[in-house]
Amino acid sequence: MFRYFISREFFLTLLGLIVAGVLVYLMIFFWILPAYTRHGDSIVVPSVVEMSWDEAEKELSKMNLKPMLTDSAYNPDLEPGSVLAQYPRQHSFVKPNRTISLTINQRKPPQVPVPAIIDKTLYQAKAQLESWKLAVGKVTRKKDIAENTILDILYDGRRVKAGTMVPQGAKIDLIVSDGQGSVSVRVPDLTGLNFEEALNSIRELGLTLGALSYNSNGPANKSGIVYGQNPKPTRSDSVTVGYPIDLYIYGRAPETNEGI
Repeated sequence: MFRYFISREFFLTLLGLIVAGVLVYLMIFFWILPAYTRHGDSIVVPSVVEMSWDEAEKELSKMNLKPMLTDSAYNPDLEPGSVLAQYPRQHSFVKPNRTISLTINQRKPPQVPVPAIIDKTLYQAKAQLESWKLAVGKVTRKKDIAENTILDILYDGRRVKAGTMVPQGAKIDLIVSDGQGSVSVRVPDLTGLNFEEALNSIRELGLTLGALSYNSNGPANKSGIVYGQNPKPTRSDSVTVGYPIDLYIYGRAPETNEGI
């Protein structure tokens, strides 16, 4: 048995098997596989973006390719029904009869919600509107104590709330504060209150404490009580936020202004 493995006949048989294997490999790689995959038979994909569906279909069919509608989106700058995107992309190499997926521009824009931008700055409002593919329309300034913030939003001349559905690309008009306005409040009646109560009332209304005048000749049991003020409280008059209120108080002036 050992003599066979070292014989000339064994080596010739082994050599024949190796040659046969190489020939089978070359035949598969260079003949059978190329014939099956049509190697070397490829088409350059043309660009059909911005064409109408009919134009794209004719162009692809002429190149022995098959168009297929797979998606839709919206672009206001292109004609409705035109091609927005394709896959495979232009200049790609594909086999004949390959399907080319097309994204078509919608005929009507999709509806999107108006974002919550009330009390946001104008910069923040613009960014949020753009993120929803909405445009900033007319910006109108309105007197208000706040500065450069959104007071109101309008679409098509009507006031709208956050969440209102509008067409994508719609122009949203903005009412923006100018920071130069003033808020008025009615002058409170502080007479009969002690100083601490009067001071709290002034601060709660956004007013400021003005001059203090003390009357040491007043009733002893009313020491620290406000008996007058300037301006006086009326039903019709009002003052702007931050306006000073002078107080007239029974008793002696305190030695320090601590707590004022």
